Amino acid sequence: EYLALRLVNGNECAGRLEVFHNGTWGSICSNRMSQLTAVTVCKHLNCGDDGEIQSDFKYGRGSGPTWLDHIECTEQHNSLWHCQSDPWDPRSCENRAEETHISCTGRKEATSPATSAECPNSTSCSDREKLRVIGGEDGCSGRVEVWHEGSWGTVCDDSWDVADANVVCRQLGCGSAVSALSEAAFGEGTGPIWLEKVHCKGTELSLWDCPEKPLFSKNCDHKEDAAVNCSGDLSHPASKRLQRRSPLGHQILCLLLLLFHPDLSRRPVRDSMRISAPVILCIILGALLCLVLAILARQIRSSRKQQR
Repeated sequence: EYLALRLVNGNECAGRLEVFHNGTWGSICSNRMSQLTAVTVCKHLNCGDDGEIQSDFKYGRGSGPTWLDHIECTEQHNSLWHCQSDPWDPRSCENRAEETHISCTGRKEATSPATSAECPNSTSCSDREKLRVIGGEDGCSGRVEVWHEGSWGTVCDDSWDVADANVVCRQLGCGSAVSALSEAAFGEGTGPIWLEKVHCKGTELSLWDCPEKPLFSKNCDHKEDAAVNCSGDLSHPASKRLQRRSPLGHQILCLLLLLFHPDLSRRPVRDSMRISAPVILCIILGALLCLVLAILARQIRSSRKQQR
């Protein structure tokens, strides 16, 4: 979803603070707002490194929703999207006197395409260049990170499943997904957590085509960073690495589940439903051992009957 920030009824660096969310501009409430948050807003808008909250309400009252309240920024934040806040709510504060008015000390500087931080590698980047995996053995496995607002950030593992992982692997040119991993399987990331509750169908060409919830609250931390394990190899796109594939028993069990429970293929995979490959292999080997023992016992009985 597209998000934007602006100051209105004054100039580009002074006015009533508004945020664009859900297709509508709305105000931001000032409850608990500190001087550091005002400074972060000014940095976010490229209006200098200092600013203050105005208490005289000279920039008028808004008429749309009041989207956010209780925003808390620290000295490390250069963008308002990195700060913590209450969840999005069109009635975050009922009193228009609680709307935020900010005056920054600087002036907005024009940024040329060559100096803008829209792309990690160039001034115009593709969806492929705004996605990467970190911490794995190569560029086809690891923690999922996306480029947004001039910095790399992670993806929350809430509702993260194989359909989401398939889109990531396809976008990276890494074949299909072997597994969708959660709980920081490749280590915890740093910086912002840009996406939460990604809901891909699995057929999308890009992660940006999937419905998702931009994270601007306290619902996730880096212990919940999402990750993927893809079947392909960037250095050998046509090859499929055997060590990446699930054990044969895992594949057989999946086929049996799909045969007897076809509706499972349409259900999102929850963390509680995920079973590790070694556990599944042990289950398969145990079942095979029981089968062998049963056959052996039957042969022993048959031989005893013949002897009698």
